[in-house]
Amino acid sequence: MSESISQTGTMDDDMSAEQMQTILERQKQAYLADGVVSTKLRIDRLERAVNVLKNNQKELVEAMSADFGHRSEHQSIFTDIASAIGPIRHAQKHLAGWQKKQKRKVTPGILALLGAKAWVEYQPLGVVGVISPWNFPVNLTFTPLAGILAAGNRCMIKPSEYTPETSKAMAAAIAKEFDADEIAVITGGPETGANFSSLAFDHLLFTGATSVAKHVMRAAAANLVPVTLELGGKSPVVISRTAPMAATTDALMAGKMLNAGQICLAPDYVFVPSERMGEFVESSKKSVAKMYPTLVDNPDYTSIVNDRHFDRINKYVEAVSYTHLTLPTNREV
Repeated sequence: MSESISQTGTMDDDMSAEQMQTILERQKQAYLADGVVSTKLRIDRLERAVNVLKNNQKELVEAMSADFGHRSEHQSIFTDIASAIGPIRHAQKHLAGWQKKQKRKVTPGILALLGAKAWVEYQPLGVVGVISPWNFPVNLTFTPLAGILAAGNRCMIKPSEYTPETSKAMAAAIAKEFDADEIAVITGGPETGANFSSLAFDHLLFTGATSVAKHVMRAAAANLVPVTLELGGKSPVVISRTAPMAATTDALMAGKMLNAGQICLAPDYVFVPSERMGEFVESSKKSVAKMYPTLVDNPDYTSIVNDRHFDRINKYVEAVSYTHLTLPTNREV
């Protein structure tokens, strides 16, 4: 790591906008100074990213558990370590093909007669910013890195302040394999995140809540930074009158219970034929019981990440319970 650049800020002492700007400038200067990014270097950077995950698996898993209060060790290894290595290996395997020029038809045709040729040639953008979320903090940091490094870019990462221990662990692990002018991790709270969004990256990736994305995109617009957003949403499930209920609820509840439902793919609501509602409820209970005979003190079940989200979910439960107790039935109406 370059001695003149600090890789991280801290949760108690957010990195200043000036410090982040310095890192960005150093990365941009290094990118321009190095010129064409060879295939060999891209593959090497991807391999080092794999090394970060493999060599620091224990520390990363423990950090995620600390941030969540408890997080299933087996889940973390599967969803955040192994599942992040997959996209990196995929990038290594297909990198040569992605770098090939793609021929295009020359128009108007008269230009072809004059010897003109046309093709698409993909080139690095430069420095890419990544704002990653808390629910799968390692996976959703390293999966974007697969494309970023394969394309020959450098990267600055701002992980979520909701998972500070994981952010610190990632910063330390990445610093072992990468110089700060290749990849820099910026830890800190909301103010750091706001300043990070305002940097003049060559591209910015954000994964998280729609409400936060509006602020991120507004900040990026000031520098005309192109933005890629992966936002939250609803995941409805429609069950038909002829659907095999046991298999349906097994799949549905596996998605809902993974990471205690803290995943954008978790089914949020289900459309069930009224005559099958009782069957659906009983089958769902059986599906959950097969996976988790108990949820309390179960090492394979993950906790809600913080008090704010825990209280929010409890309010939903209370609201539903109150509705069931007080609203009249259709017959009473």
